[in-house]
Amino acid sequence: MSQGKIAPAAAMQGAGFYNRNSTLQAANLGSALPLLVAAAGAVAVDGATIGIADYGASQGRNSMAPVAAAIDVLRPRIGPDRPISVSHVDLPSNDFTSLFRLLDEDPASYLVGREGVYPAAVGRSHFGQVLPPNSVDLGWSSNTLHWMSRNPCLVPDHGWGVFSADAAVRDAIEAQLDLDWADFLRARAREMRPGARLICQFMGRGPDTHGFEWMADAFWQSWIDVTDAGLLTLDELARIGAPSAGRSVAQIEAPFRDGRAAGLGLVDLAVVAAPDPYWAAFQETGDALQLGKAWADMMRAANGPSFAAGLDPGRDRGAVLDAVTVRLAARIASDPQQSRSYNVIMVVEAAGTA
Repeated sequence: MSQGKIAPAAAMQGAGFYNRNSTLQAANLGSALPLLVAAAGAVAVDGATIGIADYGASQGRNSMAPVAAAIDVLRPRIGPDRPISVSHVDLPSNDFTSLFRLLDEDPASYLVGREGVYPAAVGRSHFGQVLPPNSVDLGWSSNTLHWMSRNPCLVPDHGWGVFSADAAVRDAIEAQLDLDWADFLRARAREMRPGARLICQFMGRGPDTHGFEWMADAFWQSWIDVTDAGLLTLDELARIGAPSAGRSVAQIEAPFRDGRAAGLGLVDLAVVAAPDPYWAAFQETGDALQLGKAWADMMRAANGPSFAAGLDPGRDRGAVLDAVTVRLAARIASDPQQSRSYNVIMVVEAAGTA
């Protein structure tokens, strides 16, 4: 297991690029939306202000429909005058400007046609407490919790430690996943009111494989290609990577079983096959070039900043990402495949009653 300088966790690519290239994430969250709607109809609504928390908001595109759906269920229950507070949480480096521009200008904004709703942003990691105690009635997190707080070690043989050939690297990833998950749950236990519910959707693991291997390998190989072309050094290649991995059902359940999630109960948990909207579009059009471009732009938007964080100071990160994106798009277009990955959908409830 290599040692050295490890790049910090990075937010999605800014300037609205992630908003424009997160169709896959939008498709993923659909499986959890019915759980959010049901939770909005079931949680206690006794507070003077109803608090909704959006953990891992990114640039907001994929927060609009879920928050709107929750508000539309809550509003008849609380009456026209009770305020609803919506807290969008993400890393300090997140592009919150795009989020607030979308809220202010986009017809899909959950503010359109809904009075008494007050959005705010919190630029902090959700692996610690970010909101006041007993302030959250309804929590939502989509496409987020497969991201770790950090990469625990360098991974010189792959962009994702979970796919490394080094057992010590894989063990370090598993330990980090466990630590981060327990930290996340403990923080939510402090923030959630008694009876509050939290709905989560994120990458999980399949029964026999992790899932996402095809695309992860293609992205990593594209970085190797760029290095072979002389645009990166081998030292840089050894430092780059994304601090993310899917969790198994056993890993998700562990803190609820061993007491580290005290105050929270696991109400519902399922692992489902993730959709592939890019493949569905390809099946209709047969356009392999568009399939390659869609995947390459999404991977750049979601994973590019984390990979680029490991590059040398002064390196033109934009030029490197351009080169990787071109190579990834070409690789996918030359060998079109359907992605195989898995989504966790789950409901967590804060114990007790108000």
